[in-house]
This record gives sequence, C-alpha cells and structure tokens, in this order.
Amino acid sequence: MNEPALFIDIEASSPDEDGYPICIAWSTEDGVINTALIIPEDDWVDWDFSYQHSHGLSREHLFDQGDTALDVVKALTQDLGDCTVYVDGLDLDEDWLIRLFDSFEMELPFNIQPFTRFPPGLGFEQFLLYREELLQDHGLSGFNAENNVYVMLQIANQCQTLE
Repeated sequence: MNEPALFIDIEASSPDEDGYPICIAWSTEDGVINTALIIPEDDWVDWDFSYQHSHGLSREHLFDQGDTALDVVKALTQDLGDCTVYVDGLDLDEDWLIRLFDSFEMELPFNIQPFTRFPPGLGFEQFLLYREELLQDHGLSGFNAENNVYVMLQIANQCQTLE
C-alpha cells in the first residue's frame, strides 16, 4: 500500500521576497486538511493591499483570528516532521516556510518537493490543467491555501487510481 502524500500551501502578505506567511493549509497522513491563520511577527511588516484583494484576508483579521507563528510552527512540526511535503510550485511557499521557521531559529523539519515530483509522469502543464479544472468544477478560488491543498489531494488520488 502506498503511503499517503502530504501537501502544503501558503498565502502570503505579498508576492515579494519580503512577504510572509499569513495563512497555511496542510494535509495529514489521514487526509485531513488543517488550516491556520498566522499572526504576523513584529518584524513582518510588508503588506500588499492589492494582494489582499486576492486572498481576502486583512492584517486586522489575522490579529483577531490567527494563531501565533510559534503555535503554527509547532503544529507543522508535529504533523509533518521528518516527512516529504509537496507544494504546488506556483509561488514562494518554501521561502515563506523558511521565513516562518527562521523566526524561531529553527530548520524546516520536513523536506519540500514540487507537486509534480509526486505523481509519476505528471508534468507541470498537465498539473495546471487539472488544477484549473478542479477549481472551476468546485467553484473554488486558487488564492486560498485550503483549496489548493484540496486540489493537490484530489489530483494525487486520481493519479494513484490510474497506476
């Protein structure tokens, strides 16, 4: 039996290198999707208001409803530590994860790989087509971390049943 693949996606304050993680979603070994809003650390100040229109989150909402960055680091370490975790490769997820863990002088406890390394033979263009089709079919936004993890899980399941 194949071990379940783990997926992660992040929404950030801006698409720039000074951006930081504000929302994160990841799957667990039993296929559950966990999500967390992240309260910005004191030195995380870059905020792109035009990007806010894409993900729909405000800094105020993060402070009102979010978890501390340290609590998110602990949850990710508990759920994903020592595993390989796949990202969609559409943005700077790995950089934002490193920034999150660097805030506490910690190394990433898991290995990050692009999604297209998980299902054999699935190229990036084909992944994008499947992704767009699933998002449209389910009426989901691609600027939502939970939706993106859901889509990766669905594509992975489809690829595994074709093996």
